[in-house]
Amino acid sequence: MSVQVILAGHSAGGLNLSFTMERFPHKIAAAVFVTAFMPLSGTTLSDIIAEILSFIGDFGDSTFYYANGKGNPATSFKLGTQFTRQSLLQNSPPWDLTLWESLVKKFPLWYEPLLYTAKNYGSVRRIYVVSKEDKLLVEAFQRKTIVENPPQMVYEIEGSDHAVFFSKPLQLTEVLIKIANMCV
Repeated sequence: MSVQVILAGHSAGGLNLSFTMERFPHKIAAAVFVTAFMPLSGTTLSDIIAEILSFIGDFGDSTFYYANGKGNPATSFKLGTQFTRQSLLQNSPPWDLTLWESLVKKFPLWYEPLLYTAKNYGSVRRIYVVSKEDKLLVEAFQRKTIVENPPQMVYEIEGSDHAVFFSKPLQLTEVLIKIANMCV
C-alpha cells in the first residue's frame, strides 16, 4: 500500500514544493501553497523577484550579496530587520518577530528556469492559501499567481501577514485540517 502525504510550502518554500511535486507526484495527495511562490514552468527566481518588486517597489533594508563580484548577479539575499517588521510580521506578536530574527539566514539565489511537466507537477492537487494582509507577496501578486497557474482550491485568511503561522495560527490550522479531511 502506498501512503501519500500532504505537503505545505510557505513563501519561497513554494519552489521546493513545486520541485518535489515534479519529482515525486505519486507520493503527494495535495500540495498546499501558503502565501507562496507557485511559478509557471520556465520561470526563474529572478523573474519572481522582479515580479514581487513590481508590486512592492523595494525590499527596504534587505541586502543582496555578490559572492562572484558586483558585476555579476547576486548570489544570496537576506531580509532586513525593518523590512521584516513592517512588511512580513506586521500583524504577528512581537515574540514571534524575535524568533524570526534569530532564525533568518541568507537565502541562496539561482537563475536556472524551474521546469515542471503536466504529467508530474500537473497531476498533484494544488491548494493556495491567500494571506490577505501580506505586504511581501501582496494579495495582488498572490491573485496574479492564482490566475496564471490555477490551483484546484483557494482559501483566504483575513488579517494575516506574510507569516500566517504567527499572525493567524488558529485560522491556518483550521484550513489545514479541512484540507487533510478532504484528502483522506
